[in-house]
Amino acid sequence: MLLPGAGHIYFREYVFGVFVLLVWIIAASLFYLSFVIYVNQSAKFILFGLPLVFYLFTFFDLNQSLTKKKEFKKRGASFSIAVYGLALIYQLLAPVAPINFMMANGPIPFVLDDHRLSPLYLQGTLMKASRLAYQVEIVGFSRPILHHMPDRYDLVRIKSENGTKANAVVLGLPLEQIEIIEGNVIINGMPDFEGWIGGLSFTGDWPITTVGAGELLVATLNLGTIDELYRVPLSQLIGKVKPVFE
Repeated sequence: MLLPGAGHIYFREYVFGVFVLLVWIIAASLFYLSFVIYVNQSAKFILFGLPLVFYLFTFFDLNQSLTKKKEFKKRGASFSIAVYGLALIYQLLAPVAPINFMMANGPIPFVLDDHRLSPLYLQGTLMKASRLAYQVEIVGFSRPILHHMPDRYDLVRIKSENGTKANAVVLGLPLEQIEIIEGNVIINGMPDFEGWIGGLSFTGDWPITTVGAGELLVATLNLGTIDELYRVPLSQLIGKVKPVFE
């Protein structure tokens, strides 16, 4: 489970064990590549589904091989410790390992420490900022790669240049002109009737604001009222905010 192919290597099926590990590394590399270039759903199913089926098959294959073997000389404790140690090192340090990937891209939990998002979410609610919803950290790149632009009215978590974090609603996307009149969002001169997050209505007004090419226009809220609007660089986007339990 920790190191694909290690089971076969442990039971002295070295060639097939190395082959399983190489297949896993190739599949994981293609998974990373799918964030950089467009891959349709059918291609993703083939690229990721087949290696997963193959990986599950290796457990069945290993069980069958051990059943057929009449004798097997047990490995020593030191060898077992070395295999487990190598597997843990692989998971913690290898970019293509699931644990390493989740450490870099997994959701960030936090607790709402005030009532600013009420009545949508109350103080004390356990929330998460899903980083992978919009961007992915890939080894070799100096900054996260944006693979999906936030949708309008997404609740997102952002960070300022001084490191402070805030929750805000996305109102404007790059190169849009946004105006707010009595809580209604006007996009490039046209009113938007889709409604705010959670179907709630918010109050407030804001003059016309032009969003830059690499920016989002977000609104912080205070008890159902628009508090402030900020033009936030996409580099300061942390992730999409949702409750941990919903």
